[in-house]
Amino acid sequence: MICAHCCGTKRLVEIDCPQSCVYLTGAHAPAWEGRETEKRRDARRVLPYMQELSEPQARLFFLTLVGVQAIRARRPDLEDTLLAEAIAALRRTVETRTRGVLYEHQAQDARAQGLIMDLRQIFESKDEAGRVVAPEDRDLLAALSAVDAGLRQTLEEREAPTAFLDTTARLVGRMQASAPAPETKRPLIVEP
Repeated sequence: MICAHCCGTKRLVEIDCPQSCVYLTGAHAPAWEGRETEKRRDARRVLPYMQELSEPQARLFFLTLVGVQAIRARRPDLEDTLLAEAIAALRRTVETRTRGVLYEHQAQDARAQGLIMDLRQIFESKDEAGRVVAPEDRDLLAALSAVDAGLRQTLEEREAPTAFLDTTARLVGRMQASAPAPETKRPLIVEP
């Protein structure tokens, strides 16, 4: 058993759901039924950029998409251009680090610079001893490069200012509500 919030935001991404779950295929699923054009457009915006990724890189790619949606819930004014600037600066930082140079690339927009901090939190956690744990730079670089390429392609389409963000919302199975959900101190996963 899990709460509705986790079901809506983490199913099949972070939670290994049984195929018999009615929320995966039933009326509650955010399915693409009858929306073939949207489905093809979403696939075109994301799938080509992740085809060359290894399994760890693909996981980081999807973690990025889920994390971006969590950031979007806190920043309802977030648009693709701002996200693209932040992703590009973070990607350049990781790329520089893979060459053995520690240099933090800055975004030109101060809002994008703040977004970089939020993006970093997606990939960093602490272990039991309190040490920072992060993915391998080469895997992170590949995932960020794939997200960056998808974002750039979507921006070239000159559609809505949140076209990529809307696409990722559909792909991770979560459409953004008009108001963010209230924060709770209770654990989100309920054990029987």
